[in-house]
Amino acid sequence: MQPIPSRTPAPDAPSFRIRRARRGDAESLAALLREMGYPHGSDAQTVHWVISHPEIEIFVAADVQDRPVGMVSLSHRPQLRLRGRVATVDELVVTEGWRRRGVGRALMQQVIERCGARALSVKRLEVCSYGQEELRGFYESCGFVKMDRQVLRYAELEGQHGQ
Repeated sequence: MQPIPSRTPAPDAPSFRIRRARRGDAESLAALLREMGYPHGSDAQTVHWVISHPEIEIFVAADVQDRPVGMVSLSHRPQLRLRGRVATVDELVVTEGWRRRGVGRALMQQVIERCGARALSVKRLEVCSYGQEELRGFYESCGFVKMDRQVLRYAELEGQHGQ
């Protein structure tokens, strides 16, 4: 897996950076999942397993003390008919005090850039808004288009990588 550079926002933006999730983030990721409405969050063993899985990537937005204030999980898998990978945004959450400050958009931009990387060869990027209908407008503003009631697809990846 290629290391990704941490991205630091412009000087006038809130102080956070995007980085890959680490084993030490387990407690913070569990808290973020609880904010999403999953009362049990996750446990350290599951976080360690998911972080080390070759077809799942978790990116966090970390504050100046390097504490996660947001996260996005991306799963990707090969698909025969597309001759490449299909990727799905599984979870996107920003802690309440950091919402509407560009954190979610920066996390989604990281996912889009990662999926656009030739090494990953993603042909389709989707997000399911089931249970998150209030985020549909946000996803659309990030370049996703409605496919049906609950699935949105990132249109710009269609046709890339020789499809």
